Amino acid sequence: MTLTVLRAALRSAALLSPRLAGRWLYRLWFTTHRSAEPKREARWRHRGTTVAIAGQNGPLSLYRWGEGPCVLLLHGWNGRGTQMGAFAAPLVQAGYCAVALDAPGHGRSPGGSTTIFEIIDAVERVADAVGPLAGVITHSFGAMVIARALRDGLPAARVVCIAPPARLAFLVDSFCRSVGAPVAARADLVRRLERRFGNDIERQIAADTNAAGVSVPALIIHDRDDADVPWQQAELLAKAWPGARLLLTRGLGHMRILRNRDVIQTSVDFIAGKPA
Repeated sequence: MTLTVLRAALRSAALLSPRLAGRWLYRLWFTTHRSAEPKREARWRHRGTTVAIAGQNGPLSLYRWGEGPCVLLLHGWNGRGTQMGAFAAPLVQAGYCAVALDAPGHGRSPGGSTTIFEIIDAVERVADAVGPLAGVITHSFGAMVIARALRDGLPAARVVCIAPPARLAFLVDSFCRSVGAPVAARADLVRRLERRFGNDIERQIAADTNAAGVSVPALIIHDRDDADVPWQQAELLAKAWPGARLLLTRGLGHMRILRNRDVIQTSVDFIAGKPA
């Protein structure tokens, strides 16, 4: 279904019943979408080893490069582990083992839908499999996953969050805007989320709320020209995270920032504890 057809269908459903449109939105909220893996990502993947670890709903794909203390590379919503592949070689050169996860319902891991709590469980399973994490480098939604996981006790020495959202309300607004959901349907979606996860779901998963109680050193990197997640979300996270450093770039957007040499080297140096 094209986005134009989806928007028209949601508007029609909302006219008939906001609850019907809200139920549709609720299902779409958890649905994941896969895109083709570019050749550059396939090359990165082939330079490492692909393994599988047990997940809640089936095996989870994990890509591994090098030996040494492990650094987890965590993609965002509708992403895949190989999107983080540009970090692998610099991490290996610095003496680390890089591991990239395909979250449930993403990449080569099974499923067509997931929740943040299932992804948190997957991250914890990776940490159990590879040992305490020397660091974590996240992209986009991955920051919300890691902030909550750290609050729950995930063992990780240092964290880099690239292009992170901070608040659930931002994600809901962005999602509803992308599919053209009417206001009444948005309200019904929120009610359904609160019914399933609790009225405090915002506080449960807001990255800035969870990071406020975390002592792990963090570097937050965001591009001022990011059209998907505005840099002010990163600012919220950096202000809440004790001692976090905020680094803003220009002209890299939401995805190209993952392949920028300066961003990659700065991230690796931070994980290694080198002075800025």
